[in-house]
Amino acid sequence: LKSPFWLQSHLYDPLVGPHGRAIGALSNMLRIPRAAKNIQAVVACARRAAGTQASQVPATAFAPVKFQKENVEDVMAELPAFNFYEMKEPVANPYKGSTLDKSILLDPPEAKALAAPKAEFSQLENGMKVVSVDKGGLVARIGLYVNAGSRFETSANFGVSNMVSMMSFNSTAHLSHLRTVKTLEQLGCNLTAECKAGREEMVYKVDVAREFVPLVIPLLVGNVLFPRLLPWEVKAASKKVKDVKGALEADPDTMVSELLHKAAFCNNTLGLSPHASERCLSYFTPETIRSFLIDHFAPERMALVGVNVSHTELAKWAMRSFADYNAIPLKQRENAKAVYTGGDLRMEGSSPFCHAAIALESTPFGQKDLAPMALLQTILGGASVANSAPGSGITSRLAMQVVKQSPYVESCAAFNTSYSDAGLFGVYGVSQPDKAGEMCTAIAKTLTGLTSAGKDELTKAKAMLKGNLFRQMDDDSALMQDMGSQLLLSGTYGSPADFAKIIDGVSEAQVAAAAKSMLSGKPTVAAFGDTHSVPHYSTLEAALKAA
Repeated sequence: LKSPFWLQSHLYDPLVGPHGRAIGALSNMLRIPRAAKNIQAVVACARRAAGTQASQVPATAFAPVKFQKENVEDVMAELPAFNFYEMKEPVANPYKGSTLDKSILLDPPEAKALAAPKAEFSQLENGMKVVSVDKGGLVARIGLYVNAGSRFETSANFGVSNMVSMMSFNSTAHLSHLRTVKTLEQLGCNLTAECKAGREEMVYKVDVAREFVPLVIPLLVGNVLFPRLLPWEVKAASKKVKDVKGALEADPDTMVSELLHKAAFCNNTLGLSPHASERCLSYFTPETIRSFLIDHFAPERMALVGVNVSHTELAKWAMRSFADYNAIPLKQRENAKAVYTGGDLRMEGSSPFCHAAIALESTPFGQKDLAPMALLQTILGGASVANSAPGSGITSRLAMQVVKQSPYVESCAAFNTSYSDAGLFGVYGVSQPDKAGEMCTAIAKTLTGLTSAGKDELTKAKAMLKGNLFRQMDDDSALMQDMGSQLLLSGTYGSPADFAKIIDGVSEAQVAAAAKSMLSGKPTVAAFGDTHSVPHYSTLEAALKAA
């Protein structure tokens, strides 16, 4: 289920490709719901981000970066060597015959003193924030985050955020589409350059060898500052809408996420899909896309994030990318509050299983109850019949009370998704169609038991949550997503150590109170696949009220 935070990343999973997509039908064959695994594994950012507004976390200080005029020749001299066209004659391998006991380094690099990575912050004169962490890696990960998404769409431009992502890395004022593609190919990052649209944020990102960062930053900024939006390129991109719909319906995990949000926030804000549909084609015009950019893509709503890159270089080239151009001015926009409605939404699909989720209203971003909610999710945990390795959650409540109690339940996992003004907490499970009723009943019973978490169980959950939190900081992509999302929604960044302190301060009473408050609300039910035996909404609602 999508989140403003780490749900675009994942822990290592041999069934998931480099972009987080399941490889063919193998995922269904082994019956692992990818979204549920992601939800269980990558919730730490949302929890920690919520803690960044608490009094325990110090405010982030941003170093100002002023715009300045520079000599073009001096700037060009700083760029790395780059040839748009490579015409090379084959040469013999100079290392042929070299054995492993012989060094082949002609110019060994100088040894550098190791230093602990730390987050560094700057802010451009136009208001755009720049943050980076240099871990010394050879591959730099750059992300340009924008506080825009499907929740800001209207009836006059439904699907426009998805259209903007489809038009990424096309023609700009400086580069044609062909030259953009060829440049990315020459830099070796044509497969990693992408733009993703979410409900509250959009991100342009690319992975590139760190010496080529000065070439990539202007290319990223050009996509949001002066895209040409040529009519024939827009027309070609509009043909991808049908592919988006087909891919969505072929992915049960994503479909459950879509249905759950539509039911939970019916006809408002977070209930609007970030995926364009065929009925949006009439809005797929250069004018509609350009208007959306002008309304939402001001630098004050942006954050440039880099991992494995020098902060000085990142801030300098960001400044140079904006210095000679008039950025989009900040416009006031209507920030309609997300209204949680609850409800029930089901859809028959091609999956041979029943995919069902039961959710309740959770705490939004920046609220003090988000840490207790994170611990409740850890207590519930999750499990899959295809994975019983140590550390996979085999002793969690869902594993013991749902998965192990029925041979027909394939997998089950808790999720906690937080947005700027709303949240969803619940459980997502996959089962044989005829036994979906039993699974949903067991899930409801497990949820009602959250009001009684013992001291030992809470201590264990705290240790597990903090362990996952620190381990996941080793993932460069997850770290970049974490920093970008926190900066967009709060303007600050909380480190893992900051949130670990907040976790330690959570009491049993706080966890019990958070559970009771959550269970007192109206539930949301979503199901996809073979849904014929999923219980009626009123039945599940009554089961949750029995707490």
